[in-house]
Amino acid sequence: MKLATNLFNIFFLCAVAQCLAPGALSAADCGVKGIEENAPALCGIAKQGGMLYGEAEGWKVYKGKEPVSKNGVFVIGLDRDEPEILELKFCSFWSCRTYSYKIQQRKYIEQRVSVPEKFITYPEDIRTRIEAENAAVRAARTKAAKHDVLEFIEFRLSATLKKFPISGVFGSRRVFNGKPRAPHNGLDIAAPKGTPAGAIAAGRVIVAENLYLAGKTVIVSHGHGVTSAYLHLDRIDVKVGDELIAGDIVGAIGATGRVSGAHLHLGIHWRHTALDPELLLKN
Repeated sequence: MKLATNLFNIFFLCAVAQCLAPGALSAADCGVKGIEENAPALCGIAKQGGMLYGEAEGWKVYKGKEPVSKNGVFVIGLDRDEPEILELKFCSFWSCRTYSYKIQQRKYIEQRVSVPEKFITYPEDIRTRIEAENAAVRAARTKAAKHDVLEFIEFRLSATLKKFPISGVFGSRRVFNGKPRAPHNGLDIAAPKGTPAGAIAAGRVIVAENLYLAGKTVIVSHGHGVTSAYLHLDRIDVKVGDELIAGDIVGAIGATGRVSGAHLHLGIHWRHTALDPELLLKN
């Protein structure tokens, strides 16, 4: 038993603590250190709305009781209100070790928006439609967690969109027509109607639909439960199942759904957790 324990300690100190042997995920941002001295370093951004990831070949990684690793890669999305201390459990064949990471906390602004009243108070048939659409999107994102590719590492905004100003930021508390609603879960880019919207990374289209609140929407899977979403489009140019490369046009920017004017709402999710695109875009 003592021998097994010693081997386990050596395994973690010589392998895990050096984190993630170099491979497909090696990148410049792989320097997130844990609180414990021998905690494995992670890749990504340890901040509310950020994302952490790494390689753990032969290990299983858990956030609480939730498994977050698949085929030697683990990914963790950090919620808008993620607690200050994140605990991850690394399990080998013999045993498990838990390591802690400090998550930078943020303050969010309040944003007031005026929209037609039909997007605030819904009749029964519209409520039913919204619930069904939300369930369908959730199911598509759940299925996308099985998409075993690594395209989420390199998110880049297309040159066409980079020149336009940001009109809405992630995490802001939204007040529609004076009524508080859920916080804003993406990044709004104030581009005019008809501007091409390019995919921020390679991936597979999992939603291409006209939704009541989000308007004409495209969602793309980039692997390991990470997806990007393009909302309020005037036109959709792709269909479910299409394989895209970075920059492929998914549609044209518009003003469909619950909006006050033409813009692109760009969202990034890990499973069902909204992340901050502004943190994750490399450019």
